[in-house]
Amino acid sequence: MEEKISLGTGDDETFRYILESTGAVSTPRAVSTPRAVIVQVPPDTVMRWASTDQIGIEGEQAVDNQTSLQILIEKDFACIDGTDEQNADTFPNPLIEERKLSEISSERGFSP
Repeated sequence: MEEKISLGTGDDETFRYILESTGAVSTPRAVSTPRAVIVQVPPDTVMRWASTDQIGIEGEQAVDNQTSLQILIEKDFACIDGTDEQNADTFPNPLIEERKLSEISSERGFSP
């Protein structure tokens, strides 16, 4: 997965956020380059996260003897009232089904 922020038209004016599945790591790890932050995650962790109701992946990476970087990757859920364009590349929102059930109950005179 990759997202980018363009601050201009040149490649040197683009900053990227990259989530990378790789067997080269056993826990989440962040790597920085001049134009990107790459978060590397083991493949089995990514597959479990993407295919279940698990919302996030957490990790901690030592920066030096006194400092560590907290890594948190969370699913981007579809907005309940969002358009198809706004909800492109998102995970299904678990609250949408709950909202539909609540609306059906209200229509039938039941209180949630």
